[in-house]
Amino acid sequence: MKKILALVMVSLIAVTSFFASGANESKSDDGTITLTGYMQIDPANPAYAGHNAVVEAFEEAYPNIKLDIEYATGEAFHQKFQAMAASRKIPDIFTCYGGARTAYIQDPGLVLDLSDTDYLTDEFKSQFKPVTFKAQGENGELWMIPPTLAVCHVVFANRAILDELGLDYPKTFEEMIAQVPTIRAAGYYPISMGNKDQWVVNSWLLSLLVDRTGGPQWFMDAAKGENGAKFTDPAFVKTLEIIQTMCEEDLFSPGVNQMGNGEADQEFYQGKSVYLIDAGWRSGGMDSQLPTEFTENIEMHVFPAIEGEVRSNTSTAVTGEGFGIASAIKDTEKADAAWKFISFYTGEEGSKIFAQYGDIPTCNIDFSEIEMGIMQKKYAQFQEEHEMGYVFDSVMNGEGVSLLNANIQAMMMGNGDPSEIAAQYEAWVAQNDTNRE
Repeated sequence: MKKILALVMVSLIAVTSFFASGANESKSDDGTITLTGYMQIDPANPAYAGHNAVVEAFEEAYPNIKLDIEYATGEAFHQKFQAMAASRKIPDIFTCYGGARTAYIQDPGLVLDLSDTDYLTDEFKSQFKPVTFKAQGENGELWMIPPTLAVCHVVFANRAILDELGLDYPKTFEEMIAQVPTIRAAGYYPISMGNKDQWVVNSWLLSLLVDRTGGPQWFMDAAKGENGAKFTDPAFVKTLEIIQTMCEEDLFSPGVNQMGNGEADQEFYQGKSVYLIDAGWRSGGMDSQLPTEFTENIEMHVFPAIEGEVRSNTSTAVTGEGFGIASAIKDTEKADAAWKFISFYTGEEGSKIFAQYGDIPTCNIDFSEIEMGIMQKKYAQFQEEHEMGYVFDSVMNGEGVSLLNANIQAMMMGNGDPSEIAAQYEAWVAQNDTNRE
């Protein structure tokens, strides 16, 4: 791994010369193929120990494939990648997103559409959770394979408090509301959720409600303005009405809109609230921060059933960064070598290594023989039990979502009407959102 760590660079120089041979066959006399790479990863950070271990295992399994990887993180990564894209010379393999964040390499056609190759077979896809292969381009393109998912909706429940109060996790939204007097009378808050920043309610809650009341097809139709679907439709207005009802029925702890994510977590960890609405990856922090006797009593659920819902028992998730291949090397031995790396990294071999470091992979693997934290095991089980819908702001443009979230915050404080908020958002989307182009 010293060889890999020595390649860590964040400078923005020499991008043209470094990758000038991107489309050429870099094959030595002994048959070794060299793949150039550029990844938004910091292999010196302990959080990426799983990445280092997977790369090391790949190098041992494929000694004829040499990885020449450059690493960078944050804006430095994107600035240099944009410079590469401007020169139309990008590395053979790289990390990228399935959405607009790395459109600067996708729009010019620099990324290979994996759905238009022989690599992405039904047999390969059958190893993964279905959400892994949601379309990433307007015409169904698949630019990358993500090794992990970001689950953005979980209702964590404190089983010890529920038992103390003689309650079970509610099956319906009405049952959740009915629990409020009992919970409040015992001195607890029903739900903690840190909604200070103008994205939390959208990512943790609104996305889930949209999936339940409208469904993924309606959401994509509304995003694009197709098949008559709009954000003024009853399905979307209902999601806002549910959030308004949650506030009116006193489900949230005081100051929900003035409390940050970390403060809401601590409120739940300190046993002040029965439920916590947060992201699934919070489970990793629970394992590292909380005593075993606490985590053993934490359950992971989804929002209870909603009257008239079109989908049941769902959560929401977005694929993070994944691995793509430069279109310049299509139909070459380098492309075949690149696919070997990606399929190893995201497939069963790499996923089992990742799981040992606490990550939950997109690939379906047997966790029974893998040592994991209590909450990470629950998180893995959660992903197997729930179908995933879209995360709202992974589809819709950020500026409009920020305006929507600000209006939802005002509504939660008693200033706003769901129908009017929906109409304002639809008007913004119709005029500005790139999904409507």
